[in-house]
Amino acid sequence: MKKVLVATDGSAESFKAIDRAAELGKNDSVELIVINVAEDFCPLELADADCEVIRQLLMKEAESIMSKAIGRLKELGLEAKGIIEFGSPAETILEIADREKVDEIIVASQGKHGVKKILMGSVASRVLEWAKCPVTVVK
Repeated sequence: MKKVLVATDGSAESFKAIDRAAELGKNDSVELIVINVAEDFCPLELADADCEVIRQLLMKEAESIMSKAIGRLKELGLEAKGIIEFGSPAETILEIADREKVDEIIVASQGKHGVKKILMGSVASRVLEWAKCPVTVVK
């Protein structure tokens, strides 16, 4: 069975990647794994308690994104494993791909608007450059 890891940040573009993964899942014997990486950061001037509040908010957002992604796949009659991690997006995607021994990674060429849009582009570039398996970049 082929394993496919698809990354989502909740953007419309990343849901195109989910749709591409769904196409694969319908046509082949594929195990789908959906990942959302919440960037783990806290400005130095904030107290640990404030950082924990930020982390909880990021986790809530990540859970919502994951719920929508898994829900979209379920609507299409597909099952998927969901993984939420804190960390650097590109590095975490690559670590999970290695840990799960995936055969392919699917990422969007761009993510959320503004700074996130720029970051996702660099995330896709880094994943494409460093992945040990084929990478599909969806536009």
